[in-house]
Amino acid sequence: MMIITREKVSISRSEWECYTDTPDSVIDVINKEFSEILLTTTSPVYAQKRIYDFCAKYKEWGFIDSECNQTATDVINKYYNSSIDRWAVLGVTLQ
Repeated sequence: MMIITREKVSISRSEWECYTDTPDSVIDVINKEFSEILLTTTSPVYAQKRIYDFCAKYKEWGFIDSECNQTATDVINKYYNSSIDRWAVLGVTLQ
């Protein structure tokens, strides 16, 4: 069951919709980084940019596929009470 709090993001393999052979350790790393990103970013679009950039390191496990991007965006929208789409990040660069 997906957990999204100020302190912790916990998203399962099936909720991420990443590859079924993705190691638990990879999912744990991504969840931990996602938690940190949400805690240290005030804009949903910049949070999306940061998590997409981080997940790109794990593309071999499907973390840049549309399903994972949608999951990340859904979590961001829930966390920030926003309504961005999964393409909101296009053209955004971090300073």
